[in-house]
Amino acid sequence: MDPRVKLDNEQGDLLHNPKKYRRLVGKLNYLTITPPYISFVVSVVSQFMRTSHTPYWQAVLQTVRYLKRAPSQGLVFRDRGHLYIFGYSDADCVKCPIDRHSTSGYYVFLGGNLVSWKSKKQPIVSHFSAKAEYRAMTNVPEELQWIRMLLAKIGLPKQRSSILHCDN
Repeated sequence: MDPRVKLDNEQGDLLHNPKKYRRLVGKLNYLTITPPYISFVVSVVSQFMRTSHTPYWQAVLQTVRYLKRAPSQGLVFRDRGHLYIFGYSDADCVKCPIDRHSTSGYYVFLGGNLVSWKSKKQPIVSHFSAKAEYRAMTNVPEELQWIRMLLAKIGLPKQRSSILHCDN
């Protein structure tokens, strides 16, 4: 799905069978465990579970067709010679035209390999982009620490401090 496409509650006709839409979006949500590149489209179409319209259904079907064409793509873990932990966070300030909430997201890497990610709407409207970015960063240290504790639990040596990158 093109990130420039804006979906809202007024586009297209209502779906005749919204259960089918909800079921397929739920399955795609489960699939985001392995191919993180579909997380964006799933986060967008899952916002319209109550009132599903034809453009959302088309976006969901396009995602399914994409996954069918690329069944072997998933997560690849490579040995990069280190187990440094670092994360990236970002937020889009007030991009949702419906409720004006920002969306936060983060990616966490272990040894240069993607191991954790999340994208979620912020519960509070941010009036400044700096506030939206700050809120996006607040969940990442917890995830970084959890991965550090997991590595310690399985007996891997302590790594240098985790790094969190963000844009502003």
